[in-house]
Amino acid sequence: MSLLFSPPPSLTGLSLHPHVHFSPSMSILRRLPLNLRTTRRRRLATVSAALRQDTAVWTPAPLSEVEHAAESLFHIAIDVSDAPDLAASHTLAGQYLQLRVPDAPKPSFLAIASPPKLAAARGVFEFLVKSVAGSTAEALCALKRGDVVELSQVMGNGFDIDRIHPPENFGTVLVFATGSGISPIRSLIESGFDAGKRSDVRLYYGARNLQRMAYQV
Repeated sequence: MSLLFSPPPSLTGLSLHPHVHFSPSMSILRRLPLNLRTTRRRRLATVSAALRQDTAVWTPAPLSEVEHAAESLFHIAIDVSDAPDLAASHTLAGQYLQLRVPDAPKPSFLAIASPPKLAAARGVFEFLVKSVAGSTAEALCALKRGDVVELSQVMGNGFDIDRIHPPENFGTVLVFATGSGISPIRSLIESGFDAGKRSDVRLYYGARNLQRMAYQV
C-alpha cells in the first residue's frame, strides 16, 4: 500500500538536490556482485526477524469473529479487552503486530485493519487475513470464535499523517492498495485524515476479480 500527496503550493516547481556522500564501506558494498549483496540482505533480514521474535512480549487473546471477507480472505477480530496496555499501544493507522497460533511453526506479521479508536472503545483488533496453504495465516483462518492466539506488542510508526497537514495545503491524496494490503488503508480511512477538507481524495484498490475484493458494501 502507498500514499501519494500533492506538495504545498510554496514548494511546487522547486527542485531539491541534497548533497550525497558515500562512505568507503558503502562504496565497497556497491562493488559487490549483486547475488552476494542479495544473499547478505536476506541473511540480515532473517536475523532481524529472529531477534524481533525473541524479544517480543506475547499476550494471549481470544478470537471474537472469524468470517469470510472475500475469496481466500478472512475477517478476524480479536478481543484484547483484558490487555488494556496492548490495546492502548495501537495509536496510528498503519501499525502491525505478530500473531502466533498454537502448533504453527512461526508467527505471522499482520497489519491492523481497525482504527485505534476501536481498540480504545471496545478492546478489539481487526485484521484482514489471506489464507495461504501451509502458512500460519491458514491455521489462523481455520480457528473458531473463542480460540486463543498470542499477540506481540504493536509495532511500526504507522502513517505519518502530519506530512499531509494542513489539509488545505495538500488537497490531493491518492491511496493505493491490492488484495489484503487494504488492511492498513481501512484503518486509515476509518481513523480519518480530514478527507472532507481536501479537494481530491481517491482510493485505487486492485483485486483479481470482485470475488477477491474485501470490504464491499
